[in-house]
Amino acid sequence: MVHFHASQSVEIAISPAPVPIHQYLSNTERLVYALADPSQIKVLEDNTFQFSMRPIKFLMLTLEPVADVKIYPNDCDEIIIYSDSCRLKHQALLNRHFSFKLQGWLAARSDNSGVSGNAELDIQIDLPAAFRLTPKSLLESTGNTIVNGILTTIKQRLQRRLLHEYKGWTTGVLASSQLR
Repeated sequence: MVHFHASQSVEIAISPAPVPIHQYLSNTERLVYALADPSQIKVLEDNTFQFSMRPIKFLMLTLEPVADVKIYPNDCDEIIIYSDSCRLKHQALLNRHFSFKLQGWLAARSDNSGVSGNAELDIQIDLPAAFRLTPKSLLESTGNTIVNGILTTIKQRLQRRLLHEYKGWTTGVLASSQLR
């Protein structure tokens, strides 16, 4: 078994707005589209979404992860992001020897000045026999780089999209309240 791990934190400053950011975050479906491209997301049920990732090259393999992710508010005004359900498209053999765990949270700062969050991704996989001659340290460093790249991509998208989406949403909320 080879183990890959990555962790990313995020801090996003938000300009003061008449509608607090925690109200925006409370709608998890809205938040999902700030985390990933809409073409990669399928709504499965309330607070559960399927993320289809773009193909990832890992040495001689091409992997296409599909993860079922739960995104829901908890009692501490945080949004929890969790998954332990992921499969690799077109890799039935690897799926039998593959485990995946994503844990994260996102929360509005109490003074409404921004959002803070953290995500950790752990993957364990028993690679095919062809990889047994490759040094484990090389496999792990390559895998860790890829896993970190996944979280970095999500973080960068969140940093870009959250502010844009939040500003658009507050404008819509204010406009609809003025019509009443």
